[in-house]
Amino acid sequence: MTVEIFTENRLNEWQELYDSLEHAGSYHDPRYMSLLAGGFEQESEFAEAFVYTTDDAFVYYPYIRRTLSELPFEVDDIDGVEYSDIVSSWYYGGPVASVGADEDTVDAFLEEFSDYCRRENIVSEFVRFDPNLENHETFEALDPSFNRETVRVDLTQSLDDIWDDFEKRNRNAIRQAQETDIVVEPTTDPDDYAAFHDIYTDAMKAQDAAKHYRFPLSFFEALLAEDDLATLSVARYEGEVIGGSFVVHDDDIAHDYLRASDPDYWDLRVNNLICYESLMEMRRTGRELFDFQGGRPGVFKFKRGFSESGRGEFHIAKQVHIDDVYDTLVDAASDSGVDTESGYFPAYRVEQSN
Repeated sequence: MTVEIFTENRLNEWQELYDSLEHAGSYHDPRYMSLLAGGFEQESEFAEAFVYTTDDAFVYYPYIRRTLSELPFEVDDIDGVEYSDIVSSWYYGGPVASVGADEDTVDAFLEEFSDYCRRENIVSEFVRFDPNLENHETFEALDPSFNRETVRVDLTQSLDDIWDDFEKRNRNAIRQAQETDIVVEPTTDPDDYAAFHDIYTDAMKAQDAAKHYRFPLSFFEALLAEDDLATLSVARYEGEVIGGSFVVHDDDIAHDYLRASDPDYWDLRVNNLICYESLMEMRRTGRELFDFQGGRPGVFKFKRGFSESGRGEFHIAKQVHIDDVYDTLVDAASDSGVDTESGYFPAYRVEQSN
């Protein structure tokens, strides 16, 4: 048995390990995680992976590690120790077991990881499992709880079957958009990246979105520069970019990652057309599944228009590794005015959308 810790200092080795997994989503990719960390929620965070290996199997667990020194309140009773907590990659994450990893391997991994967290002063752990990998089933000991449904489209179906599984209102909206002069196409033009980023940023401001939805242009550019990790498709109308869809993908699964459009063109059903053409582009390039993910009720209603039958189940898990420090942090947060009774985890952090 061996345990290894991978960070950006060992990115090439980390990438080789990730590539050896038969199935691990793009959100588990160290390239994606290293780009996400450091601006996802705070500056002092970094991507890390804990890997437990036996003779013929291993468990791969990537996550983002966040210092607790930047909490927006004073904590007087933790003895000057540098504590941290961890959160899964966004949108999905959680540990992934290799082929051949049995229940004993999983149990041993969990014990070793819990010991590691206590040694490293990692107070708590928030896990977002991957509904496409269904890794919550392998790690039942983490007590996963159902959070929401996701919408997905099987791209191995015929075009007619994909179309027929759209809700009628969505088919009508797509037809309406196709009758306009809107053109949706993938792009590698930096000017298109910037134009889409402007539209996306305006949308996040209008929605007063959480910090981890607000990305700088440099993040878009860096992610799109990685080979076969992301694709941007933009919608053009009379030569102007009026919206787009940012899709993160591996060879098999594509994710509806970030999307926005100019509200002046919503009546033309530009959003429906953007999603449809992005989905078709992923099918043309050989992906087998398009994951629209989930969302709040209004967002989910729109997404389910692209599949009446395709659903996944998104699960989360919450772990406290150092109980007394966790309780101290929650008390300090409560005293400073943080709503620690909302159900958000960890309770000492200011609530954001998960």
